[in-house]
Amino acid sequence: MLVKIGAERSKLLSELKLKTLTETKNLEEFTSQLRDTDYKEQLDKVFAPFTSRKIERTFHENLITIVIEIIQNSPKHAANYLKLYLYRFEAENIKTLIKVTNAQLSFEQKIAKLYLSAEDYIKNRAAIEEAAKAQTMKQVINSLKRSEYSLVLSIGMQSYDRDGSTTCLDVLLDKFFHEKIYSNYVNLPKKEKPFAHFYASIENDGFTLLTLLRGKNLNYDANWLRLAVPPNNFNIYSETVEEMVTAADFESALKVAQECYYAGFFVRAQSAEETIANAEKAFKRALFQHAKKSIISENFNIGAPLAFLTQKEAEVHNLTAISSGVEAEINIEEMQRKLLI
Repeated sequence: MLVKIGAERSKLLSELKLKTLTETKNLEEFTSQLRDTDYKEQLDKVFAPFTSRKIERTFHENLITIVIEIIQNSPKHAANYLKLYLYRFEAENIKTLIKVTNAQLSFEQKIAKLYLSAEDYIKNRAAIEEAAKAQTMKQVINSLKRSEYSLVLSIGMQSYDRDGSTTCLDVLLDKFFHEKIYSNYVNLPKKEKPFAHFYASIENDGFTLLTLLRGKNLNYDANWLRLAVPPNNFNIYSETVEEMVTAADFESALKVAQECYYAGFFVRAQSAEETIANAEKAFKRALFQHAKKSIISENFNIGAPLAFLTQKEAEVHNLTAISSGVEAEINIEEMQRKLLI
């Protein structure tokens, strides 16, 4: 297993390679420069005209393939935890189904937008395909009523029926995924928890704080915010969460965040949106830097695959940002500022 991780880690793109990619003139040149990398197999299936959306999909398919290989080569307790990476894609699949059903897309169009390779591995493809056949939002929810998402989808549907917005469904699916991070962490063997703690806490606590700040910026009421965030966190007191929930406005909630364990992540910018975006990037950067500094020990622990997969996710983030930037003809300096390096 450690040999596998070491081999995959050696395939990660260098900072120099990423910066070189930001200098490409168009998506044809961008993809050409990736033909000698681990993404070749997926990119060979993409045909012109190239779009950043098509190319982004190949990066995610590559990530799923790697995640499955790592899971298959991991001890059972680690494999169960690492399936979180596939459940993240499943949550995205369900959110996508909700959006495309609302947009009245055909079954074929819906399927083309899903990551079914993740569903194949966690054996949920049949339910997802059934949901893709639905013609209405209610039918989507009913097709998943036997799944673990049943309750959150039912609650979200009540909100949809009231205001016609899918926002609540999106947030509740994200909340459910982060609750799964916490429960999977709790179920790890005691000796493994220290190696997973940083990753789980940054993911979980970051989601809670950023969701509360976004909610405050959009003037969501306290009851909505309580519903939107996980009940358990790692380095955030429940009193801190309640203070942010009941804060009078965004600035008041931000002040509370600036006094918590993650104070350094929250620097006031010119706007609330920019403040939140910078904080989100700070959480991602903290994860990435922690993973980069990790050393593979002689004995397996869950920190090894978590460090590698965190770096792999950062690489996918970087490649997606570059492909979008190249397509939109964004200047090189701005593209490079978006990278996690």
